[in-house]
Order: sequence, then C-alpha cells, then structure tokens
Amino acid sequence: MRKLILFLLCLFLFFPLAAENFILRSYSVSINVDNARTMKINEELLLEYTVPSHGFYRDIKYRFDGGEKADINLLSTSSPVKTEDDGTFFSVRFGDPDKTVIGGPHKYDMEYTYSLGADSYTDYDEIYYNIVSPDAWDTVIDDLYFSVTLPHPVDIGRIWLTYGRYGSSSELPFSLSDDGCTISGHYTSIPKGCGVTIRVEMDEGYFSEAVRPFDFRAFGFWSSVSVSIIMVLSVFIIWYLKGRDEKLVYPVYYNPPEGLTPMDAGFIYNGITDNSAVSAMLIWWADKGHITITDNGEDDFLFTRISDLDDSAGEAERRLFNAFFQTGDSVDTKGLRATDFAARLQQVKKSESGYFTGERNLSSPASVRLRKLVMNLLLFPVVLHSILVTIAYPAGLMLFVLVPSLMAYLILRSQSAQIEKKLRRGKVRFSYFAMPLVFYIFFWFFIVSALSAGGDYPQAFLETAVFLGSMFVSIIFASLIDRRSDYADSVLSEVLGYREFMEKVEKDRIEKLSKDDPEFFYHVLPYAMALGVENQWVRAFSGIYIEPVRWYSGRDAADIYVISSFSRRWNHAYVTVVAPQQSRGGARTYRGSSGFSGGGFSGGGGRSW
Repeated sequence: MRKLILFLLCLFLFFPLAAENFILRSYSVSINVDNARTMKINEELLLEYTVPSHGFYRDIKYRFDGGEKADINLLSTSSPVKTEDDGTFFSVRFGDPDKTVIGGPHKYDMEYTYSLGADSYTDYDEIYYNIVSPDAWDTVIDDLYFSVTLPHPVDIGRIWLTYGRYGSSSELPFSLSDDGCTISGHYTSIPKGCGVTIRVEMDEGYFSEAVRPFDFRAFGFWSSVSVSIIMVLSVFIIWYLKGRDEKLVYPVYYNPPEGLTPMDAGFIYNGITDNSAVSAMLIWWADKGHITITDNGEDDFLFTRISDLDDSAGEAERRLFNAFFQTGDSVDTKGLRATDFAARLQQVKKSESGYFTGERNLSSPASVRLRKLVMNLLLFPVVLHSILVTIAYPAGLMLFVLVPSLMAYLILRSQSAQIEKKLRRGKVRFSYFAMPLVFYIFFWFFIVSALSAGGDYPQAFLETAVFLGSMFVSIIFASLIDRRSDYADSVLSEVLGYREFMEKVEKDRIEKLSKDDPEFFYHVLPYAMALGVENQWVRAFSGIYIEPVRWYSGRDAADIYVISSFSRRWNHAYVTVVAPQQSRGGARTYRGSSGFSGGGFSGGGGRSW
C-alpha cells in the first residue's frame, strides 16, 4: 500500500512534465482579411500556469514545405516582448527572465499582420488557415473563440471548418453573418494535439490586390548555357533519327478489328481506358444480348443482366461486367454509387493496360530501352549545371541548385508519359503542360533568388531561363521516343481504317448494309463511341429508317440520337451520381476540396519558458 501511494504521489508530481506548464483557459482569435490577402490578426490569451514559469512563447509558422511563405509584421503587444526568427517560425516571447508566474489567469494580447500574397491557383482564390495548429499547443484549450471577416461576401457552401488531429476532415459548425462576410464560432475543450482549420474558397480574382511575392526561384548560370544547348540538340537528334514512327498507311476497313472489343480499340487509339470505353461496352453487351438498358431520363439508367459473358471475354471485360453486376442482376446508377464500382473501374483500367504487354506490347522494346536510357542520361546535365553554377558563384550554392533541379526533373519525368499520350492524339494544348510548368516556375524563382544573391541578377535570370527551357524541351522529346511495335502497326491500321469508315461512310453503302442487317447501326455504334465518332456515325443515318431494338427502353428509346448520346450522358452520370466529387451540394464544380485539419497556413502554437 505504501508503494502504491508513493507511486501515485510521484505520478502526480511529475505529471506536468508530460505536458505544458500552463492551461489555455481562453483563446480568442479575430482575423480581418483585406483585398491583398493580408490578415490582420488580434489574439487574446488567458493562461493559467500549473508550474512556475517566466512566461511563454507564441510561435507563428510562416515558411512551409514547398517554399510557400507568409510575411509577418508584429503591430502591438500587451506587454514588452522579445522576438525571434529561425527562418521558419516567428516567435514572440512574453515574460521576464527575472520573474516567475504561477496560477492565473494571465492575459496576453498581441496584434500582427500575416500576409499571404496571391495564391498559386489559377481558377479560384482561397483562405486556408490553421486557427489552432495540430500538435502546436501541448495543452488543452478550454474555450476557443474565433472570427474571420472577409472583404466581400462568400458562399456558405464554400466554407469548411475542419477539426481534429492532422489530416482529419471532421467538420465543425460555424456562423456566417447576414452580410456574408464574417465567419465565427465558439468551441470548448479542445484537446491537445487537435487543430481547427478554416478553408474558404472564392472565385478567381476575389483578392483583387493580391500580388505574388517577387520570390525568384529557378535554375542556373551563364556557365551552363552550352550544356543546355547540347542537351536539347542531342535529345532532338536521337528522337528524330531513332524515336519517331514512320507514317502509317492504312486502308479503309468495313469490319471491326478482329478479336478487339470496343474497349480494346479505344485503348489502342487513345492510349487510355476512359468513360467512353465503358459506355461503349454497355451498348456492346446490350447488342450481344447480355444486358438490357432502361433509360429513365436525366442521369438515371437501369442495367439488367440477361446472360453471362462468353468464354472468349478477356480479363478486363469480365472485371468490368462483374463491377456492374456485383450485387445482383439489376443495378441503376444510384445503386452503383453504393458499391465500390469506382475502385473496381481502376482495376479494370489496370487489367486493360496489362493486356497490351508482352507479345501485344504497343511499343517497340528497342525504343522503350532507348527512351529510358535517354531519360536517365538527362540527369548528367542537371548535376553538371549545378557544379558549373557553383564554380561561377562560389558561395556554397550547389545544394540549393541541385536539389530543386532534381525535383523539377523528376516532376516533369513523372508527367511525361501522360503528356506524350496527349501529344500523340494530334492536338497540342497548353493545359497538357500546365502542371509541370507550375512546378518549373516555382523552382525557377527559388534558384534565381539564390544565385542573384551571390552575383549578377540579369545573368542568373538569363542562364536559368535557358537551362529550364532546355530541360523541359529535352524531357518532352525524350518522352516521345516511342516507336510502335509490329503488333501495334497491325492493330492500329485496322482501328484507324475502321474509324475512317465510320467517320466518312458513304450514304449508299450504309443503306445497303442496313438492308442486309437491320441492326447494323447498333453493331457499329459501340466502336464509334470508343473512337469518338458517334456523332458522325449517327448523322450518316439521317433519313434512314432504323428499327428500334428491344434491349434499349425508356424515354425516346426509338430515337437513335438518344441512344447515340448515351456515351455523353453516361459520363455525366458517372461523375455526378456514380462517383461524384466529394463536395457539398454535389452540383458544384469548384476545383478545391474541403481541406483538412492542419492543412493550411499555420497559426502556430505556444510553449512555456
């Protein structure tokens, strides 16, 4: 018994060591945001000290992973303070080293500005801020009061207040003033380690006066210009001589490619399995008598299984069929949402991609090896560039140049496969390069800032632009080193020839084919959907009587224009009903998410001293 009492006494005496020396009895945060995306923050804190202390540090994080940075300006405090800055946290020290405090409450007030500048998004603006940062306060918060006043009204459906440990998406209630500008809330008993994060999404241009900080990040020096030029010329020559496909000459085919489903044909043509391939397979199964489709209008379809697939069906087709009918013989679009259909569809896509490997590989093995070799060799000019820059400006800069250079190389390399597929579809769009360009600009600013600090800014600016552009172009050309295999030439010629037949079909030919086979239109329609020419295919039958089919019923089922629009309507049903974006209201198309606890710019925390 004596030992137990001694143990409990020690536990009681040393328990405070496991937490902070104070309890945060009340924490009030008032934030006013202006048109420049600068927050004027007023904080009132009531602390009760459980262990004698000199005071406490209020730590405010302003530099974040990825290079984002806020500017802090301390305006006023309730008592004399000392400030510290370690490059990541701005710390305000309350208290006197010659005095200690115990009990309380002790009140501390401070006011400061926290300037975020313009955000990096191009299609919306946002405020994303941790009112209480997870793991920043090693104590409980008895009462939390907050208010955020914005310069213009916001939509309540675009406000998220998340709560919990880092990564939590649990939401808290809040109030929005009648004018739509002030968000506020009061919460009790916030455990230590838990955060409260607010995210507000606005239309692009909401912060009309916000300016992105002139924070130069980029690459290189004049000494690497020659390396940049040699790099891009070498990759271009290799691509031109060894990486290009010969122009494919193909005849017109009047029958679908033998042994290829519409999904297979779409993958060969597009390089991916998309929603148009799924809709094409539904029509294909219906035409073959495996299912029926009931069209209830809008985004409501009912699919009913009539028979199982033939033994000849491949793995991807079976996976897709089973994904639809995993719960029974009938399923509608809302029923698909209740299942794991979206996850199973990803497995279908992997199976379809895996089908075209080995003997059915669409790329020549030699070109694949060459592409990988060139991609790997592009690391050499990245490292050499960093060495040359450091020689030109001997200030220990190599690490500051090499790390972001490698990251930019890896990011673009990871995107190069998708860019290559899109470029091969024949239309070059800026959006294909938007994501890697954003990262490139980010790193470009970083390195130019570092280099210009140790030498001539215009020279660093020009060299960095040359190196950045050369590496970008080099990786794009390296990704295009991809000659077709003999198998790919064979099947692609059939796919393209069949697509040309559907796209440019002659009236008299389809009239004859339709007389011989009244359902000829429906036999071909799935391939037209998968290859993106269903509109041309249905227009070719204008004025020709098409007998309605039994497997498609419901609204205007006899109208071939309704059936031919199934691909577009299925895609809409998929993204809005089957696998909608996780946002309130369901019908919004905003780019952002609700955010999560701890995900925003940080309000930081506090600690005793």
